[in-house]
Amino acid sequence: MRLKESKAVRIWEIIYPVLLYYAVTLAALYALDFVLPETGDTKLLRQLITSFAVLPFLYSFRKEDLELSGKKIFDKDKKTDKAQIETLAVMFVTGGCFALALNNLLAAIQITKYSASYAQVEETFYTGRMALEILALAIVIPTAEELLYRGIVYGRARKWLGVRPAMAVSAVIFGLVHMNLVQFVYASAFGLLLAYFAEQTGNILGAAAAHMAANFTSVLRAETEAFAFMNQNRTVFLLFTVVLFLLSFAGIWRIVKRNGRKL
Repeated sequence: MRLKESKAVRIWEIIYPVLLYYAVTLAALYALDFVLPETGDTKLLRQLITSFAVLPFLYSFRKEDLELSGKKIFDKDKKTDKAQIETLAVMFVTGGCFALALNNLLAAIQITKYSASYAQVEETFYTGRMALEILALAIVIPTAEELLYRGIVYGRARKWLGVRPAMAVSAVIFGLVHMNLVQFVYASAFGLLLAYFAEQTGNILGAAAAHMAANFTSVLRAETEAFAFMNQNRTVFLLFTVVLFLLSFAGIWRIVKRNGRKL
């Protein structure tokens, strides 16, 4: 009985920050109804405001978890060296390449036709206001999500389950909360990469960099013709998809060689 209670408590410790995240988000959205009612033009701005609202809660949880491990969320004695900057840069580029390749793969197998709700998500996020999209989708929202899913959820699951199971748990939870098939597949696969980066760096900086890059490529794809060259024909599309996956694997190999951390 004790063991079962222990497992229940551990599961609760992993899940309740996610529940609190959405509770605060819903409360913030309810409050916004009085000053910024939801319309097609305000949806993304409302998402941005709610992401700012949850940051203090997430920061507090992450800080507490680190302090229990004898660490600090900001270590003034630790300076960022050239190698760390290079690692973050490689993770940023790798995240962007992997996101593009994964999106291409999902488009090629036409998974979007099995998820009607995905179209509604695109309408919410991609509104034609690129500056707002970059601020919300490529900076603030990835920061909040990385604090939650790779900082808190992965960090707590890792203490209980070990590295590989924790990577899978955090990735699946990250996929499930998106609540549509396309984003579940995409976020779960991408979540594994983000958890791997968090493990390699020992913090969420690499995962945040890759997440920001991924979302930035999505904004560019939706609002510009930056990646239109890949759509010339099916052969070019598939060729660039393969090249992007190879670049992603090359980035991962570079990180492993530099950090020397095995999972």
